[in-house]
Amino acid sequence: MKRTIFIMVILTFLVTSPPLFLEWLDFRRKNQIQEIKQQARPIFGEPYEKVLSELKGNNPPSAIILYTGNTKSHLEPCGCYQEQSGGLSRRAYVIERIRECGYPTLVVDAGNIFDGKEEIDAERCRTNIKALAEMDYSAIALSENDLTYHDTYLRQQKGVATFPFLSPGEAQKDFTQQYVTQKAGQYTIAFVVREAPQQAVSEADIIVALGHLKEPEHIDVVILPEEVEAVKSDTKTVYVGSKSEGKTLGVLAFWLDENGEIANHYTTHIALTGEVGESESIRHMLTDFYRSIANKHNTSDTRLFVEQMLEKQNSGYISAETCKSCHEQEYLQWSGTRHAFAYQTLIKKERYFDPNCVVCHTTGFGYETGFQIGDQDSTLKGVQCETCHGPGKQHAGNPKKSNIRSGKDTSLCLECHDPKHSPGFAEVVTLHTKDVNHSQKPMNLEELLASRIERVGRPTLELFVMSYCPFAIQAEKQIIPIVKKFGDKIDFKLRFIAEEKDEISSHDITPFASLHGYPEIAENIRQLLIAREYPEQSLDYLLCRGKKLNKSWEDCAKKFGIDVHKIQRLFDTPETEQAFRENIKRSAELGIKASPTILIDNHQFPTNQLLRASGTPCE
Repeated sequence: MKRTIFIMVILTFLVTSPPLFLEWLDFRRKNQIQEIKQQARPIFGEPYEKVLSELKGNNPPSAIILYTGNTKSHLEPCGCYQEQSGGLSRRAYVIERIRECGYPTLVVDAGNIFDGKEEIDAERCRTNIKALAEMDYSAIALSENDLTYHDTYLRQQKGVATFPFLSPGEAQKDFTQQYVTQKAGQYTIAFVVREAPQQAVSEADIIVALGHLKEPEHIDVVILPEEVEAVKSDTKTVYVGSKSEGKTLGVLAFWLDENGEIANHYTTHIALTGEVGESESIRHMLTDFYRSIANKHNTSDTRLFVEQMLEKQNSGYISAETCKSCHEQEYLQWSGTRHAFAYQTLIKKERYFDPNCVVCHTTGFGYETGFQIGDQDSTLKGVQCETCHGPGKQHAGNPKKSNIRSGKDTSLCLECHDPKHSPGFAEVVTLHTKDVNHSQKPMNLEELLASRIERVGRPTLELFVMSYCPFAIQAEKQIIPIVKKFGDKIDFKLRFIAEEKDEISSHDITPFASLHGYPEIAENIRQLLIAREYPEQSLDYLLCRGKKLNKSWEDCAKKFGIDVHKIQRLFDTPETEQAFRENIKRSAELGIKASPTILIDNHQFPTNQLLRASGTPCE
């Protein structure tokens, strides 16, 4: 008996250990990737909650100066990873939060604000100046580099500003000032460049120089456009520096003594990472800018792989849908990867009009047959087969190894996964190859949702059904426990497949039509009402109805504490009819007619694949 048990234990170990070992190896691989990437990502500044806590922990400062410099009109980071710091909309949000604390607060820029010589650069810089005006900046200094731009350009930029441009006396323009004074609580602060004019000294309690000094006399604070570790000074002058490209918001708080001199000061940089909120008005301003430049930008210089053979031959792009006909297994595995969702990432971040982002989140951008900005029906959204394997028109017409790439050259990955957008990727690129290994089994629904949550946050799961469809009921039975498991980590939406009648006769009970007739329309509407009025009970109701469609709906409603009379009272109201009309509009717009159909972040997946189930859709 003991021998039998021993043998069973050994056999069990031998059977189960290889999968467990492989799972452990993959877990280790993913951890190694994450650790290397995390170490490679630079950290800029302190969390703004910590900075506010520091300020509130002291006596109220006499004044706070928030500052930027060397931004070169950088509007925002690309958003490829969470820790990226910067962005005008985040900066505006933090400025507003600090002002709400009630401290006397001024905002300035130390120079090196303009960048680029093309018209698109001028438009970008104007957008930056408009955003600074919205944030109520007090002044910006024009650095030597800024003053190299011709007066017409600078005058156009000044035309959208609500604050003065400062320049030194020897470089005065008819649209610039040598200094400006601003009230901060009971004190007057003068902002100057290069040196302090005598008039500024006589008017102000504190003199702040923006940019590099020519004459340090009378200067209390120097804000430099570049980063500085420490600046030695024989005087009591405070020196602070700026982070480039607007990665942070500089903070200088100071406390004045009875003689009006700086007795104490606190300086730091606030990190503008993804944890920071965004200003809606600035967000809209940036989106408008991206839209306006989308069709003006010359995309030829943003093309990928221009030196590769197939791209040189201009073979033509045909999309993953075409590749699927011969490579279904590879297509299904790819469809659950981040590459397949790359375009949806741009939509979430409102960057789908920015050519510099679109090029790495779509297929063939910049080529005649590739993705085109503004083409919402394009089949080339996302990083598809042809990004790695090359344009596939020749291969589709005459499949040969010589007219397609193998996809094994990992150096191609680094054209998009460069140090700026994917720090540390070059060190782990070989470890990443398993993530794009098409021989792997495609993800099921639970695995795919878990992957999306881990990588991009809260995914949207849409289930399109006809409530009387047997396969839809079977799908709901599998999907609802998964929805319950993830809870608020996903955004679950139940959509119905029906249509509105073109003409309604006096004999029609409803203006809507569905495959299984009026009983299905009625049940669809009831499920819609219950989801709205009783969200906590609605999923249990769906499971119950799936088992008892041939019985009264009231039995399931009462079982879960749903007020039957309330649902009946709401059923025939115009508001309910309009709500159902809005619900079925989504399936009509997408041309979805098969029940069930599953979309994750606007990406459609085969139901059989996600649920590992068999069944015939209702159409």
